[in-house]
Amino acid sequence: MSNSTTLFTYELNDFTAWDSANVLEYATSRFAVIWLVCDQSHVPQTPAYKASFVQHLQWEADRFAFPYINLCLVMNIHPTMPDLLHLVIACFTCFQTGTINAEELHDKFFECCSPNDQELWSNHRVIHNYSHHWWKDHFDRLGFELPMLTIQEVMEMTREHFEQLPIGAMLMPGPAVTGQVDSDALFNQIVVVRAHLRHLSEAMASLLEQKTQIAAVAASTISQLEVPIDEVEQALINSHRRFHAEQ
Repeated sequence: MSNSTTLFTYELNDFTAWDSANVLEYATSRFAVIWLVCDQSHVPQTPAYKASFVQHLQWEADRFAFPYINLCLVMNIHPTMPDLLHLVIACFTCFQTGTINAEELHDKFFECCSPNDQELWSNHRVIHNYSHHWWKDHFDRLGFELPMLTIQEVMEMTREHFEQLPIGAMLMPGPAVTGQVDSDALFNQIVVVRAHLRHLSEAMASLLEQKTQIAAVAASTISQLEVPIDEVEQALINSHRRFHAEQ
């Protein structure tokens, strides 16, 4: 896998299992929108276009995927990786081991998914605004500045990504985590998991309370309507009887 120098400019104790899940979900979102936009493009897919595309795709992997997978390995974290990202990483593995060339990587990337793939179309994955969205431009002719990004910058992009997701989306960033200890990665992971479990438990309790209140209001409304409904029903019965009596 490719390595990024940003791996060594970040405090390891600041990075948690929750962070890894979030940033790899963000990487998956970027690959998904690249697939959707470029698959619908009418630009001729010449060898030069494919070579440029792979160059940009390699930048995506080197900035948003490989450093965090490597960081997880360093910290003995088992990263949660969506299926789509697994497929993309497998494509790059073949490319980096010389099993396929750049043009074949381009083709293989678009074979990873289909227009019916829910991972591509999910409202909980693709957002409207991405930083450094090179795929919206004629990247094969105009060129695109591929900047170096620190882990702090990528984590900020990840935060902005989740802020654009609809309420209820999975992997929403949780509460601020306190009580971590320097040079104790395992303990810090436990602290993070406990904090987010407490946050999710409180959110679930609040949601259940809201549902209970809504159900109580609905039951009260139905109870209040029972008498008027009975009166209407009796009036219809009486009207029906008078109609038949007059006949």
